[in-house]
Amino acid sequence: MKKFFNIMEERFVFPMGRKSWQILSLIGLVVLALSIVYFFLNATPTSRGSVNVSKSEVIDNKVDTSAVATVVASTGCSAESYNQWVDTLKKDLPNSEWKNLGDSSSLILAYVVDSYGNYVRDEYGNYQTAYQKSFKANPLAIPNVLNEIYAKSGYDSSSVCQKIEVIKMLHYLNQKTEPSYLAKEGFFYNAYFIQKERSLSVSKFDQAFVLFNLIESNDKTIKDQKELLNVWKYINFTASNSVTQNQIDLASSLIKAHKDLANKVFPANRYFELVEVLFNSSLKEEDLSTAVSGFNSDIKYYDNNDLYKSLRRYLKLYNDKVALAEAKKSAEVMEKSLNRVKSLTFAGGAFISIVAIASILLLFSIQSLLKNHLSNKN
Repeated sequence: MKKFFNIMEERFVFPMGRKSWQILSLIGLVVLALSIVYFFLNATPTSRGSVNVSKSEVIDNKVDTSAVATVVASTGCSAESYNQWVDTLKKDLPNSEWKNLGDSSSLILAYVVDSYGNYVRDEYGNYQTAYQKSFKANPLAIPNVLNEIYAKSGYDSSSVCQKIEVIKMLHYLNQKTEPSYLAKEGFFYNAYFIQKERSLSVSKFDQAFVLFNLIESNDKTIKDQKELLNVWKYINFTASNSVTQNQIDLASSLIKAHKDLANKVFPANRYFELVEVLFNSSLKEEDLSTAVSGFNSDIKYYDNNDLYKSLRRYLKLYNDKVALAEAKKSAEVMEKSLNRVKSLTFAGGAFISIVAIASILLLFSIQSLLKNHLSNKN
């Protein structure tokens, strides 16, 4: 074994010379340094490339992959608070019925029940009947209308906050409705729609009226059934589509950009169709903002080429290009991950080689010291 190691030392290690091992050590250090730099370069966050849709892509209805992208419930509500809101409602409807809640003068034949709700039998075993007064609720009484909303919504005596929210919504709509029409049927329509739709809120009403005033160019009070039903089209739309304030702002910017055109082709009575396309887009808000901004910059061109169809195509193509950009980002993230593994492998190899070369150089130093010692001794 000793002879084997001596042969290895004389034929493979020391014959290369000390200078050669020093050069290899330097190369190992360089590889280690480069591997560390390469690792940190691939550890940086990967951002998605920007997206924009050109006019030619809209005309061809096809993504051009060769084009280069350019950067472009409350708690603690009191009964007193509830009564104050009821008083507010009374001020909105001073001529409506608040006291006559119904009539209990009519008699009906009904089965007799005991205090536990069980039917009472007579001495012959037959169920006993008797004439009893029946209460017929007044459908025009406002308290009855409120109670019907509460009952259909599942609110009980502990749901004070929810009941206040109902009254707040009714008051909000009362302010938007002409008093004469409100007392006639407007209030009852509003109450019915609120009862049917559970996802409503005052903030949804705000969004709906922003769109309504923007599209219809009408900020007057509701004076008839046609206008009221038209308003509820917007309310139901904002409620069912979970509209955000950012989407409202984008719709406003789109419609205002078109209104500012000198010679418009697309009719104003179809603005709601544009809003539907915009809100039904699957783009994230940040991407949607960039897309609408790009579309608005060329809105005159798109107005001359069917604005509605152009907007649909534009958002679809933008969504397709976002998907491509996201796929490219995912590929880059994966590539960087693999590169980090490679850099760690090279760094580990370089470190091991440096340690090995340092050991060999140490042996050279020991050999040199032994030679010098033997020479001095001789």
